[in-house]
Amino acid sequence: MEIILLQKINKLGNIGDAVEVRPGFGRNFLIPTGKALRATKENKELFEKTKAKLLKENNEAIQKAEKIRAEVENLKLVIVRSASDTGILYGSVTTRDISKLIAENGIKLSRKQVALDKPIKALGIFDMSVILHPEVESKIKLKVVRSLGDADPEAEDAKNPDSTSGKMNAELNEALLEDGVSLKTEENNSDDTEIENKPDIISTEQS
Repeated sequence: MEIILLQKINKLGNIGDAVEVRPGFGRNFLIPTGKALRATKENKELFEKTKAKLLKENNEAIQKAEKIRAEVENLKLVIVRSASDTGILYGSVTTRDISKLIAENGIKLSRKQVALDKPIKALGIFDMSVILHPEVESKIKLKVVRSLGDADPEAEDAKNPDSTSGKMNAELNEALLEDGVSLKTEENNSDDTEIENKPDIISTEQS
């Protein structure tokens, strides 16, 4: 069937384009949701009369979506899930979970606006898209962790207090070596001290 698009549809066309689609797709989705009109003579005339208004509304919607995109891309999205020792989740993270997490950060989106090929079933960092408008797409990252502490780099340092001091010692040793200073291990130092404190032994032959 032939339809007239009232908004941009990926892989179909832009506002005002007359395109052919499967009858079921047109009747059951595009037309009922207000995304298209059946391409009759009357509808074509109606579209021409309202075209300027539709284009203006579309531009305003794009500007609004651009503002939201900046907010979405600044989010640090972290979700906590129980997982096995191998990092496989006991369950999964879905588009509903992600849209709810974004809403908790003050941005209301439907789960249909989150583009996820399949549910997330492992710990890690995942890239995905958020469709804010047919012409505005936002790229975001989601970190799935066992606990909130795993998402905080400072928490990792707290778990490994020796890591900071070890790094400082390594940097100090490197600086000393660059200055031509010879470094000794504790074992070498103890040997030197023992030799210095050892009394002189005079052989009987020399005496």
